[in-house]
Amino acid sequence: MLSGTGTFFGPTPSTQFNSVIELVVQSIPVFAASAIKKGITNENGLNSQLALFISKKAMQNNLPFIAHHQIMEDLTRGDSPTPDIGIHLFVDDEAEPPPIITVFEGKRLTTHLEAKRRREYVIGHERDGKHIKCGGIERFKHSIHGAKLTHAGMIGYLQDGTPDHWRDQINGWISDLSNQQHDPTWSEKEQLTLNTTGGRVTEYSSVVFRKVEELRLTHLWIDLVP
Repeated sequence: MLSGTGTFFGPTPSTQFNSVIELVVQSIPVFAASAIKKGITNENGLNSQLALFISKKAMQNNLPFIAHHQIMEDLTRGDSPTPDIGIHLFVDDEAEPPPIITVFEGKRLTTHLEAKRRREYVIGHERDGKHIKCGGIERFKHSIHGAKLTHAGMIGYLQDGTPDHWRDQINGWISDLSNQQHDPTWSEKEQLTLNTTGGRVTEYSSVVFRKVEELRLTHLWIDLVP
């Protein structure tokens, strides 16, 4: 998959990304059952557990993917941003690290979060008069995560309510942001569109307008309501 000069050969990034999405979707039923049984409700625990199940499913299907919880965007920085889950491509070259295919941010979808954090799937909150960029979509929009990627993902851990309810909430928040001054600006065209739904998984898609280029986001929402 890599030449001697480090040049990548193989499927296009979008083809690899689609394969990763299929892998994650296949991992979700067993992951959801395990998370519900073990009572895992916190964001870090869910992200860590999902990464393990993705890697396990890849091994079972002989797929060359490695899932990693909280990968560093920049290994040369000790304070590097860390997306919740990174998916790497295994390469049979001892001199090369596994190249990154995509990253995912995972967020809880629940009314039990404190008020200031309820929009965190989209955007962060204010603290001591300063805006904290801890929103999932926001981090992609500001290229804090996935700066060199064209395709990335959001994981929504649905802990109460319905997918329709949360899509309306999120699209409403994006609409509100589009009427405010931000840099880069938000647009209603960034709202989520339904792709498929079935079992415990609902898939949406959206586009993120960054300062220069666009990012395609796939949203996988996992129903964790017992």
